[in-house]
Amino acid sequence: MHKHKRTATALAAGISMLAGGAVADPADSPVGTPVCLESNFMVADSQNAPFSNIPGPGRLLEMNTTTGLRGITVDNPFRPANVGTPICPPHVTCSIGNGTTDGPFGDGSAPWKPTGNVSGGENGHAYLTSAAQHALIEFFRDGDPIKTNPVWPTSPSPHGGNFGFVPRILGNGFMPNGNIAQTVCDANFFNAPNSDSVSPSGHTHPSGNASNLFFPPVYGTPERGRNGRVLVIDQNSLAAIDEYSIPKRGRYRNDPRWNCPAGVLFTSEGLFVSMFHGAAVFVIDWKAGIDKHSRGVGANVPFEADEPFELNKKKNRAKIIRVIDLLDTTGNGAPDKDTGFNSPYRRDSLRAIRMAEDGTLFGTFRGRSKACTEGEAGCNPSVFRQHVFIVKPGENHKSGTIALDPGVDIIAGISINRMSGPGCKFVEAEERALTGTNSGDACDVQTLYVAVSAGNAGCKGKGPGANPANACFRPGGTVYEYRIDRGHWDGGALNGDGSGKCDGAPDAAGHEGESFLPGGHNAGCALPIAQFDFLSDGKTSKLPVGAVETLDPRMLMHIQRAYVQ
Repeated sequence: MHKHKRTATALAAGISMLAGGAVADPADSPVGTPVCLESNFMVADSQNAPFSNIPGPGRLLEMNTTTGLRGITVDNPFRPANVGTPICPPHVTCSIGNGTTDGPFGDGSAPWKPTGNVSGGENGHAYLTSAAQHALIEFFRDGDPIKTNPVWPTSPSPHGGNFGFVPRILGNGFMPNGNIAQTVCDANFFNAPNSDSVSPSGHTHPSGNASNLFFPPVYGTPERGRNGRVLVIDQNSLAAIDEYSIPKRGRYRNDPRWNCPAGVLFTSEGLFVSMFHGAAVFVIDWKAGIDKHSRGVGANVPFEADEPFELNKKKNRAKIIRVIDLLDTTGNGAPDKDTGFNSPYRRDSLRAIRMAEDGTLFGTFRGRSKACTEGEAGCNPSVFRQHVFIVKPGENHKSGTIALDPGVDIIAGISINRMSGPGCKFVEAEERALTGTNSGDACDVQTLYVAVSAGNAGCKGKGPGANPANACFRPGGTVYEYRIDRGHWDGGALNGDGSGKCDGAPDAAGHEGESFLPGGHNAGCALPIAQFDFLSDGKTSKLPVGAVETLDPRMLMHIQRAYVQ
């Protein structure tokens, strides 16, 4: 085992064999015969307290969804032992303090705080983002780091480091031409040392960070919003070679819904980008404006490194095909009167997006019953309704929701895949209880996997919880799996008690969400069919063997082939 890799060992022998056999087709395998492919997911865990019960620098975790057993743990590569290597070149900070007692490992190592992860590509490697380092790290599939490169054009520091500064890099994904699309969000965060010190209304906070005047303590401004972008990263060099920036002409010029790009996905139609503070998904013509040297992996002409990339060129303005507005309930292409394009209801609303096989779009949405403007009273966990929005193919407004109960809070990552093994056991048991037999195809469907920082699924508003304002709010994250067929939309007849009341409907003031108090719309909410807990092996954490390691997750994605165990 490599020096800086930790591998979870509390696995059944069978899963180790399956995962190892899934790395590549056997050399002597006859063409067309079955091979072993695993359905694993990997999730970026920022390890922030109080959501994580083992606070730390950040890590990446793997889970086998066929068995529900834990895979490998990819640990922080920014450690003193890597200084001077391609993992920690001069422009990346890996060592802080005196090298013996400081840092999250007690060895002077620097934080990681991974946000995005994408796996596959030319060499089957994994590319993980570091919010702390403002960098991309390339890993072998056994969890060992290969090299690190900062996202130079948007980095807050010309020398790396500056942990937690903004702009921040968030989600990413492979482009059809082999490059990596990397979102960059410029917004004010409560834990960013260079966030604005003065609020838009001219006020300051004792902390020196105006974000703390809001709840949640994060907000955007038009100036920072226009600095949000999607960078194009060359897969081999990890250098930024192109971008998609806010349009300054046409119908969507300086659109305030374009502000903090978070999630990306590609289709034959375009590049879908979710906006953290926009409550909208922009669909971009990803072929338009690509520089001639941004050819990507597999192109006939190699990447021309002698043509330096510069931000904010006119030819790099995004060409917008359409905008999916989650606060447009009419379908007329415009928001409701109370939720205009500059509405504070759009703040901290939208993160991850994924698409089902038929083109239906799913994404995380944080609706609320209060605008939570600067200093607004009563803004706390009680005002939020976390749900998964649904948009039918080609539509530009919300078609429905997977209505989550108030115990499922701070959802940041989602993924769509075939139903898991644990989920299948639950569904077949349910089917037998209802019909006395199994049809044999109940599990042959896609399901949704949701990464959540505060997991208390099944709560109906009466606790137990940690926050009096929302008795269901209980820090401690996990990954849940939900059904996404029409019978489970909008708290429908197949959910919970079948009342259909958990529908995410507007409150009396006409706003998305409601307070989660007894008597509210908390009946009939979607319930998970599986919960994926990461159990301690006594080596990857200080927790006893078998104890649940709670998460503070970010991006969640499925990988077709498992990591090498």
